[in-house]
Amino acid sequence: MIELISIAILGFFIAEWFSPIQLIKDKLKLFMIPYIGKHFYCVKCCCFWTGLIITHSLYSALLVSILGYTISYLMDLMDKHRYGN
Repeated sequence: MIELISIAILGFFIAEWFSPIQLIKDKLKLFMIPYIGKHFYCVKCCCFWTGLIITHSLYSALLVSILGYTISYLMDLMDKHRYGN
């Protein structure tokens, strides 16, 4: 289970949290690539595909996607609480 959580955190970092990756994605304009570009900005998609590539299991990839979405939701709640929005 710890491995799945770490993969979900990795997917979350790739999708929206880790600043150097975000700068690289924006410079390369990945959002403009047809069909796959927007998946690099979606936490659920990024976690799912990262989990599927690493674990080679559809069940594990689905769990990683759910965990990644939950992590994203919790981080958004913490940001709202911190900044008062």
